[in-house]
Amino acid sequence: MEKRSMIPKNKKILVGLIILLVVVGGIIIRSNKPSIDQSIIKESAFIPYPPQYNYRQTKNDCGPFNVAAVVRALKKQDFDSRSFVKKIGWRLLNNYTLPWGLENQLEENGIKIEKPRFDLLTDGEKIVLVRQHLSLGKPIIMLGEQDNYQHYLTLLGFNAAADEYYVYNSLQTVLSEDRNMTTDKNGSFPGNTTLNSDELLAFWSRGGMYGLWKWYGLVGSL
Repeated sequence: MEKRSMIPKNKKILVGLIILLVVVGGIIIRSNKPSIDQSIIKESAFIPYPPQYNYRQTKNDCGPFNVAAVVRALKKQDFDSRSFVKKIGWRLLNNYTLPWGLENQLEENGIKIEKPRFDLLTDGEKIVLVRQHLSLGKPIIMLGEQDNYQHYLTLLGFNAAADEYYVYNSLQTVLSEDRNMTTDKNGSFPGNTTLNSDELLAFWSRGGMYGLWKWYGLVGSL
């Protein structure tokens, strides 16, 4: 989980200018509204993610912990989240991770990434496109806000009839008998917690850094 905090003024201005230049360039390049193909979308879809993968993050490390979760989910084997913490780039002075750090680290681990322009869609279309990617077995890292902190979490499945989305949240309640793990509220479903559409959109709508990365969703695949 990542809390907004003060950065020395001169460094904050420099970081802001770099972000603005890169993001404006990215928007120009990828300004098309994402396409939706209803024929792809299933009634439910699940990316396997067993309870033993529900690791509890270390301080300010939700970025690399979610990268590790996506790599585990797609490669179907365990990986040490702390090794991702040591290697991830694009970290600020307080170790908060900008989205570029997640994107680069996923690609370094052989994961293809997509960054759909969810911000160009209505709320209903956002949900449909989320289901489309999950139907194709592609997990999604989202940037939102939890308890007034900026936070990443990973979507691993959904059930349309039940209006449920199965999520790995690295800040889920710590497991009392093993503080490196979280509790698991999902049972046989992937991840460790469940959100409905309204809860998912509420979390997601409050995401963003420096006024940028609104409705950020990072899609991974092999």
